[in-house]
Amino acid sequence: MLNRETFHTDPAEYRLANQGVAKISFPPASEALETLRGELTTFVCDGAYANGLARILEAFLGSVGRGGSAPAVWISGFYGSGKSHLASMLAALWTNLEFPDGATAEGLIHHLPPEVAAPLKELRIAAKRAGGVVAAGDTLGTGPSDPAEATLGIVLRAVGLPSDLRAAQVAFWLADLGILDSVRKALGSTFDTDIRNFILSPRFGAAVLKEKPDLAGSPKDLSGLLRSQFPEPPAVTVDLLETMVRQALMLGRTELPLTLIVLDEVQQFIRQDPGLTLKIQTIAERLAGRFDGRVLLVATGQQALSDVQDLQKLLDRFPVQIALGEADVDAVIRKTVLRKKTGAEKPIRGMLNANAGEISRHLRGSRLAHTVQDDDDAVLDWPLLPSRRRVWERILRELDRTGLGGTLRGQLRTTLDAARTYGDKPLGHAVPVDFLYGRFSTEAYNAGLLPGETRNRIESLRSGPDKDQLKARILMLVYMLGRIAPEADHHGVRAKAETIADLLIVDLAGEDELRRKVPDLLHELQADGAVIEVGGEWRLQTKESAEWESAYRSEEKAILADQSGLTRSRRELLEEAIETALAGAAGVTHGSSRQQRRIHRLRPDDKAPADGIPLRLRSGWNEDLTTVEKDIAAASTSDPSVHLLIPRHPTRDNELTTALTTWRAAEHVLQVRGVPQTDAGREAQSAMQSRANKAQAVAKEIVREAVAQARVYQAGGKLIAGAPGEAVKEGATNALARLYPQFADGDHPGWDKVRDRAMRKDPDAMKAVDHAGAPENHPVCKALLAELGPGRKGSDLRSKFTSPPYGWSQDTVDGALIVLANAGLVRVTGDDGKPASLPDLPRQKLGTCTFRGETTIITIAQRMPVRGLLTDAGIAFENNQEHLVLTALLERLETAARQSGGEPPAPEPETVPNIASYKGLSGNDLLAALAADAATLRDKLKAWKAAAQKIGDRLPNWRLAERLVALGATEQQGDLDDLRDGRRLLADPDPVPPLISAAAETLRAKLNAAYAAWEAAWQKGEQRLADDPTWAKLSPEQKHSIRQECGLLMVTKPTVDTPRAIAEALSQRGLSEWENMVKALPARIEDALAAAAALLEPKARAVNLPGALLKSEAELDDWLARVRERIAKALGDGPVIPKV
Repeated sequence: MLNRETFHTDPAEYRLANQGVAKISFPPASEALETLRGELTTFVCDGAYANGLARILEAFLGSVGRGGSAPAVWISGFYGSGKSHLASMLAALWTNLEFPDGATAEGLIHHLPPEVAAPLKELRIAAKRAGGVVAAGDTLGTGPSDPAEATLGIVLRAVGLPSDLRAAQVAFWLADLGILDSVRKALGSTFDTDIRNFILSPRFGAAVLKEKPDLAGSPKDLSGLLRSQFPEPPAVTVDLLETMVRQALMLGRTELPLTLIVLDEVQQFIRQDPGLTLKIQTIAERLAGRFDGRVLLVATGQQALSDVQDLQKLLDRFPVQIALGEADVDAVIRKTVLRKKTGAEKPIRGMLNANAGEISRHLRGSRLAHTVQDDDDAVLDWPLLPSRRRVWERILRELDRTGLGGTLRGQLRTTLDAARTYGDKPLGHAVPVDFLYGRFSTEAYNAGLLPGETRNRIESLRSGPDKDQLKARILMLVYMLGRIAPEADHHGVRAKAETIADLLIVDLAGEDELRRKVPDLLHELQADGAVIEVGGEWRLQTKESAEWESAYRSEEKAILADQSGLTRSRRELLEEAIETALAGAAGVTHGSSRQQRRIHRLRPDDKAPADGIPLRLRSGWNEDLTTVEKDIAAASTSDPSVHLLIPRHPTRDNELTTALTTWRAAEHVLQVRGVPQTDAGREAQSAMQSRANKAQAVAKEIVREAVAQARVYQAGGKLIAGAPGEAVKEGATNALARLYPQFADGDHPGWDKVRDRAMRKDPDAMKAVDHAGAPENHPVCKALLAELGPGRKGSDLRSKFTSPPYGWSQDTVDGALIVLANAGLVRVTGDDGKPASLPDLPRQKLGTCTFRGETTIITIAQRMPVRGLLTDAGIAFENNQEHLVLTALLERLETAARQSGGEPPAPEPETVPNIASYKGLSGNDLLAALAADAATLRDKLKAWKAAAQKIGDRLPNWRLAERLVALGATEQQGDLDDLRDGRRLLADPDPVPPLISAAAETLRAKLNAAYAAWEAAWQKGEQRLADDPTWAKLSPEQKHSIRQECGLLMVTKPTVDTPRAIAEALSQRGLSEWENMVKALPARIEDALAAAAALLEPKARAVNLPGALLKSEAELDDWLARVRERIAKALGDGPVIPKV
């Protein structure tokens, strides 16, 4: 029985209606009808295809007539998966396309499932109520580059109009005239051409005028009319698209028809262009939302909208999404090309069972090997084996990724070619995988994916004897398996001799000779320079790859000679693996206070740090772990060290060395060779990179395995079970008790609250750690007090008690020190050597302070007088914490003493008795000293306050006395000097008031006399003004203006009733100023009279008379003569105002 005798249709006679390439162009041209008929006849309306049709139709029918939007559809699938075929079938079924012989789309499909037939029937009923049905479809990118213009052309063509917008507008004009059908009939097959050339076509003009002779006198006149009426149209916008689509669909109708618009290969058309994406988005929104739910838009693309970022913007516009996958492709192939005839299953099944051993041997150990689940598909796939079909799919998918189209289109055609080629073989002869090579080698070579050297070698061998032909087949498989080698860790198929033989065997009954020949032929090919073996896998070798291989071998030898380099590489990988294994074991928490303890990773000889858990890393590559274990067992049980022992596996040691060598050598070659410029070079580079990656992965895996098997020991020999990370954490936790034996004394989560409360001088701060007794009785405080000795820096105390064997937190140490200081049990001095109060210092200063234990014990009898002194000084304090404010007390006493005197005439300020001695003390010593002198200091403080008050009371009078003397009471200057020099401000009785009275009397008399002199001069001047006839002629306003201008204004009599009023009056106008005012009055009177004359006689000029000292009548006569001469001369120019 031959293979072809098992098929429903002999492969030699089977014809693919579309040669495996589905295209949509709807409505179809007459020459495409036969192809479409063939597609309908072989359409497998099943699985995702049937489900997709049903979902599309039901979604659309749910929107018709409801005034809403029709949900647009996105059909996705790898290139050729049947998405275009499905869209084409949808269009044919939408209109139930009728063929010339009366056959319909529905009738041609072999089986239309109920879930598709039912909504189609509902669509027909809805179409009768509407304006019928229209289906339009084409591939974007084959026409205009603008999607709106392309979509409009698709719709126009579907309603029988030219896709050109300008020609369509002419067609709509003909329809409006009612002559479109007549003109179309008259022009016949040339209608489209003539209407596109409506200006130049005389046939078109004649046909129109025949129906409407009154439009123009001749076709030429009509041409001119149409040229002006239909100019070049604008670019097609979405608004224009909507208008024209509506007009096109309503052509010859009274209602909108139920319309399907298919835009094929939209994703390929968009090409990640955001502008085109936005246009498609807008078109989809407009077509779906503006046609009463009667327009269904269907778009196709290789990927689902959610899988591509640039397409995600379309998600909301295409709510119905249909995805086609590989399972759907397989189903189509089995029901078409590979469909078996009735009765063929039994012999095929018998043959497969008989050869089950050979079949199960193929690709053993890989994920593509034959499985029990394949038994059901094996009959359907024959003469392809399921395992080989999966290899084909991997190869085709890889080629599809590179753009060669390993898809349904490719698989249908390739599967049919395979069935034809092996159809005449006896049943039991399967299609080998190398058959696939001939289906794409030319395209792969043209695309630069197949090296020319390899292609030429294969072609040469194929024309040779049987041995060479087998070599050619082997080379084909080496090439194809090399294409999918980067994913070999996932699928497990590698180009090894056995695998190559598995995929070459045709006769499943046995080709043992072929299996024996393959390894030998591979070595012959290697000797010829065609292939190379890398780690048991065979790869193509070109001239360039040979150069790469030679460089690799040289570097490999150099690395093997450098053992230190290999050791370094192994150590780096080991550190990386340890880092991964111990990722969560960087530290552990300690106690209820949850202190973080770091785990320090150390080499065997590293010095352990002062704090934290030492984790010693011991490697079997560097040490004898048996000896190490004995040393660990002999260590003290107080030793906090944890040991991680990483075993060395002799069985994989050579493998690790080989992997490290390969990795380093390959990486070096990649760096040295740089970026190749040829396809062969890039292929060699890819192979070298794959070799490096694989070797690196192996090396890492061996080291990871070693680390995963590591053992963790506690010093003393205790083995801790579990994974390395968890075991290390457990060991570190166990080590805490060894490293910090005193930790429990200070382990409490409340120490931060102790510190905060102590900073607020709370005497009960220790209650935050549940300690109600005296602070010095707490273990932490005891330890601190015992450590103080003659004095310790805060930083030293912190360092000691946060480190082993204590390990307390810094809050614990700081809080305890502040509590002890507040309780007067510790004396604190700052970095300046002066006593310091910790609550008043920033935290960072605590480390610079020095702490000493208090030796002086203070009794309540000593505290009482100091409390009285503090109260008198106005300083707040807490009982039993008086020592915290003693520094402030000394400052307050010094201030009070300083204010008991001052600058003369105040007495000299006093000083605080024993102040230098006090400043040399601190803490309880200072408290005791102040307690002894408290009575004296309180008296002193009272006296100092009284003196300061008295000074404050008398200083204002003293300032007034100084002011009066400075203003003119010179008789009192001597008394003032005596008071200042003698510092007698506080003398009793107060010496200043009598001095003020005497000075005031003196100044009162002088001020009254000055005012009287001014007043007499004023009266005299006023009289002169009153006697002057010119002045009398002035109005009151004019007089006032002149007075202001000349400074002739009445002065108020100064107030002299009190010494302070006298001082204020003289400060405003002194005695010398009064005298100058008296002297200036006559001249101001003269100025006022001259101003009055000038006002009444605008031409009057002032004439200055000459000054003179007259001693006789003769001199007088001489002066008068000169005055007369000067005035007379001036009178010639007008009135004169003499001025002396």
